[in-house]
Amino acid sequence: VNLPARTTIITSLKKRGDDGIEPLTTAGLLQMAGRAGRRGKDKAGTVLVMRGHRNGANDADLARRILLAKVAPISSHFAPSYGMACALLRRHSGSLERCQRLVERSFGS
Repeated sequence: VNLPARTTIITSLKKRGDDGIEPLTTAGLLQMAGRAGRRGKDKAGTVLVMRGHRNGANDADLARRILLAKVAPISSHFAPSYGMACALLRRHSGSLERCQRLVERSFGS
């Protein structure tokens, strides 16, 4: 879904995960914050992180810890398959060079 917005409001610093409810990771919070600002229309976006009405002070401390923590490294789970290679070649008229440029541009080399 592409819903560009000038402002992103984060209403909770926790999410439901495999092990129950857990705090957002730094990468997760940054990804949500990165949704603010409409490409080509806004020079910058605005992010608001709301404090809960019950745990206001704890939420502020949690937000500070999440925002100041180091971002965990990202590992790719991309695994090309034979079918993917065939579809890519078919889409680009069998041009191996065009397919290679596309993959390099998309995933690095």
